Amino acid sequence: MFRTPSSLTSLTSLTSLLGAGLVAAALLPTHGCSFNTYDGVFFEAADVSIDVPNEGFRDGETRGDLWRLINHTTANTNGWVTSVVETTSYVIEILNNYSATTRDGDWRVYGPFDDNGGRDIAWLVRVGGGELDTSFEFLLAPRGTVNVASFELIADGSLTVDDDRRFGNLHLDFNVIESYAGLNLSVLWSFAGDINIEFERDVASGEKTISIDYDKFVATRTGFLDDDVFESDETYEYHQASDGSGSFTLALLGEWDTWPYTWSGPEQERMQLDMVWEPSKAGRARGTITEVDGVGDMKHGDLSLDECFDGQGVLSYRLLTEAYANEIPGYNMGDEAACVLDW
Repeated sequence: MFRTPSSLTSLTSLTSLLGAGLVAAALLPTHGCSFNTYDGVFFEAADVSIDVPNEGFRDGETRGDLWRLINHTTANTNGWVTSVVETTSYVIEILNNYSATTRDGDWRVYGPFDDNGGRDIAWLVRVGGGELDTSFEFLLAPRGTVNVASFELIADGSLTVDDDRRFGNLHLDFNVIESYAGLNLSVLWSFAGDINIEFERDVASGEKTISIDYDKFVATRTGFLDDDVFESDETYEYHQASDGSGSFTLALLGEWDTWPYTWSGPEQERMQLDMVWEPSKAGRARGTITEVDGVGDMKHGDLSLDECFDGQGVLSYRLLTEAYANEIPGYNMGDEAACVLDW
């Protein structure tokens, strides 16, 4: 019924490639640089990992469509976010073992270094901070560039550690990424806009908040017959309380070819996915596809789907908009009164 937004899946390969480039930039200073050690703190995958209720996909027929979609989407999001975060941390940790090339105020500047993989790219990395906080910037320019002012910011962020509390941010500029050949090898996809990730995590209690803000983000898939365009100016929100309860929401504009039902055409609609759960992991999921400013071509107009599940993710209630449910006899099931949470 709903499908994972393909633009999110394609980010995995692009950001993994970006990560590989950052590693190459970090390894270059090992040639001829004196050893040093700087203080700093480093991102952990747990800082930005999204953990929605998931007991695996055994007995798959008892799981809801939204349950599957949200689990698939968060898995893809975790894949590219943690890849960039871990690689960024790895790069900075390596650089902290070497003397900076130059200084710019409080910044330690490493580079410029031509790309170690032979691409037409030069790298510059700036690192600042002390024992309990670290800030960083990664910049790009055409291969052979030596003028620091000619470099463009591709990613930046910071991390602060205060006892058990960890908080920070990471920003990626896809306009700059797309302007350099070799950084996007996804073949069919191109990207524009910015992504800003912010998080706060209490290591002792387990409480965590993550927001992924999409700023004029556009993902375009060039197909053989037509192009698919996904856009977002919205924010993915995830919260995990210390007792294990939580919530998750995302929204974006897209072209939802809902095979095998063919309920949508080439026009864009807004999809929103929400999930809330108790400490037991029992909870509720909701999905909507709606027109925005009168634009859309869903077969029966706006669509909504509501699901409830127990602590193992087993579906107990499902309600799809009547006009669509009429095309799938027996799809709606259960009693809403049995749901453990209200919207």
